[in-house]
Amino acid sequence: MVTSPRTLVTLGETPQLEPELSALQRLSDAGLALAPLRVVPDEVEETFYRTNNLPAQLNALFRGLDLSNPDEDDIEELAPEAQALLKAHFLLDGTIDLFYEGLGPLPSRVRVRRPGQVGEDAGVTATRGRPALIALKNIWVADWSFESLMTRLEKHHSVALQARPVLVSAAGLEPTPDLSERAAEVLGRQVTVLSDADAGITGVKL
Repeated sequence: MVTSPRTLVTLGETPQLEPELSALQRLSDAGLALAPLRVVPDEVEETFYRTNNLPAQLNALFRGLDLSNPDEDDIEELAPEAQALLKAHFLLDGTIDLFYEGLGPLPSRVRVRRPGQVGEDAGVTATRGRPALIALKNIWVADWSFESLMTRLEKHHSVALQARPVLVSAAGLEPTPDLSERAAEVLGRQVTVLSDADAGITGVKL
């Protein structure tokens, strides 16, 4: 967690492995098949912020607000401006090429989501290719919605955030009881496994 209201994105730090990613790795190590899944690492988001000088611009946008006791009207007014800043900037061409290349094994319809957002309504459904790239960026933009900002302010008295991975997988998640039982044995806890048309595990609801 970033506690300083003047720091919006932590850079150069390695976040703790997301619980869902850790669980998926353990299931794969135990021999359970995983459906094609791509992880966009947190470094990609960090690079997007760095190369576009977004931390400084966002700091300037929120400067002057009492973030320990914010006025909701002010946050509601600033949220669209913060989102517009992200929308106005782009990823590096090399990053875009790698993203497209990485989606090769996935079907034409994919779901783009944060780890922990598991279910048919989680994340954004898009067509593989440029729509998926736009969905990735929209995931980042969503961190600056009024609701997301208020959640961070209420919890941490700060609008700060930390870059996190994004998952891209097939867009057809169905709870699978048999796989859920096997996964529960491996993980030692009750879980719900979602699979992609019996191709393997796509997500784990912990």
